[in-house]
Amino acid sequence: MSKFRILEIAHDHPAWTTGGTEHVAQDLARGLDARDGVAARLLVAATSLQRPGAAPGSLQAIGEDFVLCTGRYDRFSMLREDGTDWLEGLGQVLEITRPDLVHLHGLDRLGAEILPAIRRMRPRARIVLTLHDYQLICPGDGLLLTRPEGMRCPGMDADRCRNCFPEIEQARHALRRAHLQALLDCVDLFIAPSTFLKDRFVDWGLAESRIRVVPNAVVQAGISWDSPAPRARRDRFAYFGNILPHKGVLVLLEAAARLRETDSTLRVNFHGGLGWAEQDFRSAFKAGLTAAGQIAQHLGPYDRGDLPNLLARTDWVVMPSLWWENAPLVILEARAAGIPVICSGVGGMAELVRDGIDGLHVPPGDAAALAETMVRAATEPGLWERLAAAPVAPVSHEAFVSTHLDLFNALFNRVAA
Repeated sequence: MSKFRILEIAHDHPAWTTGGTEHVAQDLARGLDARDGVAARLLVAATSLQRPGAAPGSLQAIGEDFVLCTGRYDRFSMLREDGTDWLEGLGQVLEITRPDLVHLHGLDRLGAEILPAIRRMRPRARIVLTLHDYQLICPGDGLLLTRPEGMRCPGMDADRCRNCFPEIEQARHALRRAHLQALLDCVDLFIAPSTFLKDRFVDWGLAESRIRVVPNAVVQAGISWDSPAPRARRDRFAYFGNILPHKGVLVLLEAAARLRETDSTLRVNFHGGLGWAEQDFRSAFKAGLTAAGQIAQHLGPYDRGDLPNLLARTDWVVMPSLWWENAPLVILEARAAGIPVICSGVGGMAELVRDGIDGLHVPPGDAAALAETMVRAATEPGLWERLAAAPVAPVSHEAFVSTHLDLFNALFNRVAA
């Protein structure tokens, strides 16, 4: 009996990016491939930053994964601007893997026209798209944050988009939406890791019946999650992730500076790289560290394998994001380690963290409220123990893989019939 062949596609690879989407895609590909009767591979995109000198469209490898080198990409239209040579590289992968089902984790950098290309090259293959972010809805890097105010936007509207991009005619915003939705007709099934994200896409125009909510999961097999060592005070806070403006790191630094005046024993560690952050933000981050003094320190990027050890030195994971986060893996990783999370009470974060039950919510962008919550977290007797002991039922990665495989099989069999 032939195997059910699956091709997972992502816009980046965990070897050079620490984002959750890349880990979800690779972990899922490995988990599916380990199942009886299934053969799964991973294809990722790489720019000249990861593959300098590589011709756009050329096919390379990183371990057992395929790498498709990309060139110019227009973030507004979500279309490629590097010609059509990339189609040859995509065709090679499709010829090698001969997938029955192609599962994409977003379209950023790959280009939305990859959907009709797959449909043309593999007409019998089913296409699934997991919506990890809001790139399709929002031309502002998919953040749904207004410019220049940085307020959270409820969703795409031609008038609102024109306010953020006054140099682009209102009609172009409407055409962008219509064009992308037409390309999405190639997709047989959408997956959303959170109900919040699903609702945003339904408001944008996708039929609710085409979207299934499948919460993310992290691999736990073979990982030893050690609980933080007993301490008289639970006053060790940590941020994990890319150091970027929309992640609210400047708000956390301002909160740390406030705490410096009232409780200098607290510590806030920042784990993550600055990547390609703009110079103005780098300067603001450096100034924030200086203002926070001994309370805060930036420990730089970390490897995924280091996470259990880093979490074991942490009492509270802080996620002060300003945007509508979808389903951050760091929350699931903190939960696996038995560590409560302090997060902005919006978006997918509010779904994963129950305020006062297994974590604490704060208003996004409010440094004073965050500082007060951190003082409470460090000083209120029994609070850490109660939140850390709250019963939670995180989805195991095995169940996560099984859910995807069930959806894939049902889709393939239903359409084939």
